[in-house]
Amino acid sequence: MQTSKSFVRTARRRLFLAGLLILPLGGKLVAYGQEAPQRPAGTVTALVIMTPTGSATCATWVQWRSPGAHSADKAAIEYWVEGYLSGLAAGSRHDFIAAFRREALAAWLDRYCTANPQTKLPLAVNALGREMLAHPGGQL
Repeated sequence: MQTSKSFVRTARRRLFLAGLLILPLGGKLVAYGQEAPQRPAGTVTALVIMTPTGSATCATWVQWRSPGAHSADKAAIEYWVEGYLSGLAAGSRHDFIAAFRREALAAWLDRYCTANPQTKLPLAVNALGREMLAHPGGQL
């Protein structure tokens, strides 16, 4: 059985690697093999480090999911959250993700992050994971 410290180290490694898979590179988004829509030359919305200790906060989630946000930003942050949840599930050895709809998870984070904009995004996703474990039937 893993100790708490080794579990956290293992989960952080997995999450870091999952985060690397979705980083915007040269105007393209590497996620599910799709290219992001092209932006005008020289435009960048933000560079946010999305790791368990990075600078992404709930305010980042809200901003990147707002109606005026660029679709590549929205996809990047949503895919990162999905990867983080996958890492939590793999590390816990519980498939707590399958019962939930992606839209319900995003809506939960929308509510949480609107109320807690300064919370680091990984902490918000951890809170979501705990809620998912507490509601295995898929209803948040």
